[in-house]
Amino acid sequence: MNVTQKIDIDFEAPSPPFMTLLVWFLGFNVLVFVGYVVVAQGYWAKMLAADQSKISLLIVIVFVAASFHVAVCLFKACCYQERIYERLGKRAINVPFADKDIVSGYLDEMQTLSQSKKPTTIDQANYIFEIYVDRLRAPIELGSFWSDVLIRLGLIGTIVGFIFMLQSFVSGPDPSSENIQNLLITMSSGMGTALYTTFAGLIASTLLSLQHQLLGRTTERVIAGLIRLTDQPSVSPLTDRHVERKEV
Repeated sequence: MNVTQKIDIDFEAPSPPFMTLLVWFLGFNVLVFVGYVVVAQGYWAKMLAADQSKISLLIVIVFVAASFHVAVCLFKACCYQERIYERLGKRAINVPFADKDIVSGYLDEMQTLSQSKKPTTIDQANYIFEIYVDRLRAPIELGSFWSDVLIRLGLIGTIVGFIFMLQSFVSGPDPSSENIQNLLITMSSGMGTALYTTFAGLIASTLLSLQHQLLGRTTERVIAGLIRLTDQPSVSPLTDRHVERKEV
């Protein structure tokens, strides 16, 4: 993205502050309530008993850890967003964040570039902008990785479940009219592993993707705010007296 482009971005300050973080918190509380109902009704114990591989438990642990990582990154993105609102004069608020954040670092580098006595090229400003954009989007890329991990864990559980089913044929007695019921019960344990892990992986991956969509939306608004800050004369290094135009 070229920071010299004049683009029309709707960057009105939302109300209340940290709105996206509040939305995440509300959604996570709904998940906690659903999880409590599942545990209280005994469905969680039945799933663990049916899943011999315990991969579904691993999926839940990874999902909870990744969700808290989203919360931390979303909190930081909201802080960046509020800091930008404050710099643009749209809102006066004390942001609970260190002075040396991404927004402050970006502004410091742009101001240093604008105060440089050497002529400034457009590419130099774009390089700085792209570096900070990559830093902002890094948690979103990590979220895509974890969503993929959850799906793969579910597929691994499916394969493990089918292996358990095949072992029931190999290690068990030959099928006959007398022991066919016991053989089916043994096979159902492997089928339960395959189905429960696949179900847990798909649900967890979908919910985590929704959280990263929320994080991605907030991050894009921060990037739009950086572009607006770059357009300010006190920050922009791309004024006529600083820009060195290349001959074509």
